This record gives sequence, C-alpha cells and structure tokens, in this order.
Amino acid sequence: MKPILISSLLILLSIAGAQAAERTIAGRVTGDQGEAVAGAFVTAGDGRVATDADGRFQLRVATDADGRLELRAAPHMPVSLRIAADGYYTTIHTFAREDLEATAGDLGTIEVVARKPGRRLLLFAGDAMLARRYFEPRDGETRLVRRGKVLEDGQAVLATIKPYIDLADLASVNMETQLSKSKLTDRLPKSVTFYSPPELAALLEWAGFDYVALGNNHTWDYQAQGLSATYAALGKTGLGYSGAGFDEATARAPFKTELDGEPYAFLSYVGWAGTFSPSQAAEGSKGGAALGNGDVFVEDLAAIPTGSTAVVQLHSGLEYAAAPAGSVRTDLRTAIDNGADLAIAHHPHVLQGIELYRDGLIAYSMGNFLFDQYIYSTQLGMLLYVWMDGDVLYRAEVVPMYVNGYIPTPATGNMRYSILHRIARLSRPLGTCLQMNGAHARVAACGESPARRLDLAAARPGSGPIHVGTLGIAPTDPVALAIDGYQYRVGTDILRRGDFESYGLFDTPGRGWLLDKGVSIEAGESRQLQVRLKNKGAVRTGMSAFDRVFTPSAPTTFSGRVYTDGPALIRFQLQRRRIDDSFSEALAKGPLRAVGGLRIDKAGWHGFAIDFDQPRISTRSVRVLIDVADDPDVPGGVEARFDDLAWIEWRTPWLSGREANFATHVQFRSLP
Repeated sequence: MKPILISSLLILLSIAGAQAAERTIAGRVTGDQGEAVAGAFVTAGDGRVATDADGRFQLRVATDADGRLELRAAPHMPVSLRIAADGYYTTIHTFAREDLEATAGDLGTIEVVARKPGRRLLLFAGDAMLARRYFEPRDGETRLVRRGKVLEDGQAVLATIKPYIDLADLASVNMETQLSKSKLTDRLPKSVTFYSPPELAALLEWAGFDYVALGNNHTWDYQAQGLSATYAALGKTGLGYSGAGFDEATARAPFKTELDGEPYAFLSYVGWAGTFSPSQAAEGSKGGAALGNGDVFVEDLAAIPTGSTAVVQLHSGLEYAAAPAGSVRTDLRTAIDNGADLAIAHHPHVLQGIELYRDGLIAYSMGNFLFDQYIYSTQLGMLLYVWMDGDVLYRAEVVPMYVNGYIPTPATGNMRYSILHRIARLSRPLGTCLQMNGAHARVAACGESPARRLDLAAARPGSGPIHVGTLGIAPTDPVALAIDGYQYRVGTDILRRGDFESYGLFDTPGRGWLLDKGVSIEAGESRQLQVRLKNKGAVRTGMSAFDRVFTPSAPTTFSGRVYTDGPALIRFQLQRRRIDDSFSEALAKGPLRAVGGLRIDKAGWHGFAIDFDQPRISTRSVRVLIDVADDPDVPGGVEARFDDLAWIEWRTPWLSGREANFATHVQFRSLP
C-alpha cells in the first residue's frame, strides 16, 4: 500500500485554555550523500508524518498559554523522533523542550545512512554491571532492582535506551562483572570485587546486545568459581563473548561470527595483570582475562583470516583521566597498524576522545553504560554507531547518553551539550572532529574552524559567565572570538546539571542533589532547586556526592540565579574529600572552605558569580554546598529557588586574539 504523505500532524491535543496555540517542529531528512529523502516516516509518540519530495517535515505541537512547547501531557518529558525510510538505516533522535525552544523548533538537517549490500551497523557501549547500589542504594535513594525481580526490574532500567540498541546489526558491551546466583567466595586479594546476578546476561540480550567483552579487571574477581558460573549464565543466551578463559589460549581466542556472509572477529583484553597474586590475567594454563598489549595484538591479529572485520577491545588506562595513557594509545594504534579495523577501549569510567587513524577508528574510553557510580563525571556516556562496508570503515556517529540515577538514557539539553563538548574537545588534538547531526554527532576528520565574531549585545560583556550555546555555538565547535575592545576567557562547566532539566527525565530517580525537608526540585516554567524555610530557619543543599574529576588549582566560578521572596542569607562552601578519607567520613567531616556568599535584601531574581580556585593538593574529590538562611530580623521565613547553576573551570587566561578553544562558557571584560 502506497503511504499517504501528510505535511503536518498535531501530536498533542490535550491542552487547556482557549489561548493555547500550536507551534511546528520542522526539519529535513537527507541521505548521507546529501540527497533528499522523500517519504521517510518521522514518528513522535503516537503521531507520524512523512517527508515531502525535498525531505522536509513538520510536526505541529501544542503550546500553553505562554507559548511554551508542550510535547506531551507532561511538558518536561522529551520527545523522541524515529526516522525510518526504505533503503536507509532507521535512526532515533531525542530532544527536550529546551532543545526545541532554543532553535524555535527547527531541527535543521538530519542525515540517515543508506543501506547497501555488505554494509552493517555496529553499536558499542561502555562498562556494564548490575550489583552494589542497584540492589542496596545509598541512604534515602530509590532501589532500582529487587533480588526476586532482577530481570523485570532490569528491563525497566534499560527500557529507555533499548530502542537505540535494537537498531544495530550487532551490538557490543563490556560486561565488567562475573555472574552468579550463589555466593562466590574464591575472591582475588584486591581492593574492589563484585559480581552480578546471572539474569544480567539475559537482560543484556533482551536490551539488544549480541556480544559481551570479558577482557577486563573484574572478569576474574572470584577466579574459576566465578567464571564457571558466568559461562553457565551466558550459555543460556545467544550472546557471543571473548576475553576470558580457564587458560591463556582460550582467553585470547576471538569470538567469530558472520553478518550476512561477512566475517567478523571480536578480540577482548585487559591491559594489566595486577600487582596481587594470583593475578587477574590468564597465563599459560592459569585462567583469567586475556592480557593485551601491542605484541599480543600483532600475534593475535595475524591469525584472523584476511577479509574479516577485526575489532579489538582493550580495558586499560587510568580511571577518571581525560586523555588516554601513552601506553594505551601506542597499543591501540599498533592494533590498527596490524589489521584491526576498530579499536574500542574502556576502564577510565569517563569519556575520552575518538581518533580516526589510518583506515580505522579508535575510541579511547566509552565511559559507563550500566554502572552504579555516583561520581558525577562518570555519568556522562555515549553509544557509538559504526557503519562498516565489509572490513572498511564507512561512518561513525556518537549518541550522547546520560547515566541518570544509574539508568542509561538519551542525553538532552545541557547534558547533551556537555557530553558532545567533552568528546569534541578531547578528540580534536587527535586530528578528529565531531559534526552535529540532529541530536547526535558524526565523527569526521578535522577541517578549518573559522573565528566567530559575536554581537556585543548578545555577549553582554561584564555580566558574568555565559553559556556559549546561547550564542549559537554548537558543542562540537571551538570558540574562536574576536571582539574589539574586550578580552575573554573560556571554560568548562563541570557540574553540567545545574539547570535541573535532566532531573527525573524518563522517570529516573533523582540523585545528585541534597534534598531534605524543605528542599525539593520543582517543575514549573522550568525545573528549579527550591528551598522553603520557616521563620529563623536554615538549611544546607548542593551536591549530594563528590566529583573526582577536577583540575587542581584551576581558577573557577560558581554562577547561577536565585529567586527569593524576601530577605535571605546564602553562603557557598567547597568541601574536600582528602586522599585518605572514606566517602562517608568526607561527607560528614570533610574540610569546608567558604568561597563566597550573598545577602539578599529584596525579593526577586538575583544573579551571582563566585570566584575561587580549586584545591591544590591532598584532595581526592570536591563538591559545592549551599547554605540558605532567612534574615532573623524579618519574620515569616523565606522561599528560595536556584536555577542555571554552573561550576566553571576556566581553561584559558584572559585572551585578546582569535585563539580557538572548546568551551561551555565564556566571560568578557573590557581591555585593562
């Protein structure tokens, strides 16, 4: 049956008030060679439209009386656009309301990749486990998985991200855990060990994964006892795997498969044996994870048949580091030099850069996928789509992902901006750039980036830090400014969630903020951190955990807006977790340093920008706390609402020229 082309469709009818109006979400769908894609179906919720002959589409959405987009009955829920066309790979792009309002609903051009014989879409995800805080959350947090309902609850955890995984012809994830229903006791003598229930294998298969990498530092935590149970769980699924074994030869053996007759080989390794005994690496007749380095890659890749697509995965590097260790970069380049088509790395638990090297691709750290770390920087993740024409790399695309309350979700708004900014900033020194494609970013060789001259009225010199996205700068572009009579400096927001718009999205449990009696995150015109105080009251809010990823001694600014309905006293404090402090000790007794404050005399919105330097030494991690008190001389208490918080590390001094730098924020001042 020939599809009927529809130019527009109202996807939300349940709006209140005669003043409600409509607004369009528009865009254009093209192929990856620039051709218009006519008849592509663009689906949002229950609504569907088809593109016209020029590839254009319009979705009519309802607005409230103030003209704000209401994408669903719950106005803060994102909208996912599913684009499907004959002869092309289906794609999904997710946008929050603030994304669409920032562009007046114009999504621009979204490219879809053509199907052709021999072309296959691979998907890669980062570290996965299902243990610890998934079952036993921190005090006051929501339990995500119940012991007797592991598969059911796990499916709820992965339901939002599953549609992205299902699009791939073959999907891979690093399963950084052993699996066992029974208690494991044969523990390696190392500081951190854990294992997950056997249902994790079935859960990953349900989510759309086809292969799990086992070459990592937790695949031998409970030695042969744990690996036997892991193999038993994997054997009940159709998942392929490699990277571990009861002897070295088995551990190093690749997983081989075919996609429509095209051969693929997946090799998986850990990058270090460990200083404990017995080690975590397989050696001779001893079991463990396959130990990988450049020499091993040369030997193992030589055994892969010519014409196969060879994928090397390496679990190595330094935790929480922004750049790959020199040894990791050397080893993964050696893999590409000796026949690997793709080299995918993990272990740092944070995102690192991507490198197009020779005819291959290297992703230096995929970050977390399904992990229970509360460290803020570990919650920035990605999925990596890679299209292969046989054993030839055709295209790669980053899908930004936010591990929101331990649940992997599509990243939207400021969180997506921060993720793509980080990957772009760390990839450019490797000669690789990102180019926006809808809500995703295409991986490409770098070209020239012209300097950007900004209108002073838009820049508002002297008004404090400005998010560069409000100036029309994409997260994948360097900031190159040239403004006569002014200096500027650029920095990166390491808080990334201070607009509160990602809080609770996709029904995720809220984590990351100190919420107690009288403190909540409320959704009105926008989400805000709200504090209600009774007469002569005081409360502390701010970050509920520490972040380990910061730059010692870096000049920083903590900025934002606060509304009060009366006089209030606000104090900002920096708390350190010292090197030898436990997490709980640091929360209770970590050293506090007052970095600034506000005395507010009148009701209304007030901007603030507090300057201070990060700790220099002897600090493992840091967090910002906010103390709010009413004026004791004014009866009645006070209500305060915080929004647009940012914790900016300045990455440059004050500049006058057109030096290109990646940034989320910029600040201007007149020439001295």
